[in-house]
Amino acid sequence: MITMKFGGTSVGTPESVRAVCRLVKGELDRRPVVIVSAHNSPQVRMTDTLIAAAKAAKEGRPDAGKVIEAQLWMCEGLGVDPVATGIRRYLDRFSQLLSGIAMIGELTPRTMDVVMSFGERMSARVVNDVLRREFGVDSEYRSSITLGLRTDHNFGSARPDPRCYPAVAKQIADIGSQVLVTTGFIASTDDGQTTTLGRGGSDFSATIFGAIVGAEEVQIWTDVSGVMTADPRIVPAAASIPELTFTEASELAWYGAKVLHPATMTPAIEHDIPVRVKNTALPDHPGTVIVKRATEKATSAVKSLAVMKDIHMVTISTERMFGTHGFMSKIFDIFNRHHVDIHMIATSEVTISVTTPNKENAEAAAEDLRAFANVVVEDGLSLISVVGEGMKGTPGTAARVTKAMGACQANIRMISQGASEINIALVVKTGEAKQAIAALHAEFFESGAEPEKESA
Repeated sequence: MITMKFGGTSVGTPESVRAVCRLVKGELDRRPVVIVSAHNSPQVRMTDTLIAAAKAAKEGRPDAGKVIEAQLWMCEGLGVDPVATGIRRYLDRFSQLLSGIAMIGELTPRTMDVVMSFGERMSARVVNDVLRREFGVDSEYRSSITLGLRTDHNFGSARPDPRCYPAVAKQIADIGSQVLVTTGFIASTDDGQTTTLGRGGSDFSATIFGAIVGAEEVQIWTDVSGVMTADPRIVPAAASIPELTFTEASELAWYGAKVLHPATMTPAIEHDIPVRVKNTALPDHPGTVIVKRATEKATSAVKSLAVMKDIHMVTISTERMFGTHGFMSKIFDIFNRHHVDIHMIATSEVTISVTTPNKENAEAAAEDLRAFANVVVEDGLSLISVVGEGMKGTPGTAARVTKAMGACQANIRMISQGASEINIALVVKTGEAKQAIAALHAEFFESGAEPEKESA
């Protein structure tokens, strides 16, 4: 078996939905489980539109018009009967939900998860209907909730409970159809409350279902030809990477690469399932395969560059740190209490700096920290990661990074490299991030042959 996940742009127009169905039909001999995201048309990004409608309803302006119009446009373009497929019922329920939100003037994380779930539920029904009616495929739709995918109660970014996997596997095995079409991104708690796996969580769903069914491969179909050496919107010369390791892909996803959800690699690593990232519009392009161990010799020590914007840096300084044990524990206890998600850390005897995407949480923690230290919270920063397992044992990589940064006049505010040697992370002002990425890409991918490693 394989799992095939199709992102929002892959199912964003009637033409692209038909292209998806052709791809699925071509894989029937591998018994695909198809995971579908919400529609992202050129005019309407469905999940964003659902969220905007819910926020407007909280302010007393309930209006499902844009969602209804976008979904019915898709149905009309594909000849999908919204009543027979249950889509009309979902649209009516969404309208009622908005009225309820407006009535009480409250929008909790739990309610927002219900709001966001409508996009995947409608999109999967559309794909299933077109597969059956237009392409003659024996397919069946079941939502991931109906299949029994369970999570914790962390609404907005829930984590799956592996104890449900055997029951889900049995549910899938009992389905006699050639193809199962299900929803990405959503699940439920044991007591039936709808949850989501976080924005972009359909990738995570793909590897979760891959682990559940023992898939030989997880395919993630998107609008780019695999994982790139950099964001092509920033660096037009960026190229597709033929192969990544799980570790490299995890680092890139965690530090801002948009192609993969950060949690995607966990089930694949645990079950050693290859993940293949491909372009729906260019299906013959090999894309990127992500595996446990590299099978090909890399041409560069660096595989890819990632950038994470809207980063905040908290700098704590006090001479009380000097020679005092337990001080770091006190600081991180405060960060933990305020749910500060730390991405990067640098420390000396009297100063510690950390980066986080959570400004409000960081400001709250800073208030507590100021009771015993000087604290500065800086905004307008970006975190750039230089990733590649080939960096291990390759002298001069850090020097090439700083050389490129100096050449483009980007000031490094903070830099870190862990003992694993596969990621050099640095912080710059957001206004300098684009030129920094371009300079690093030119240094490692456009400047000729890679320096040879020294022999042991």
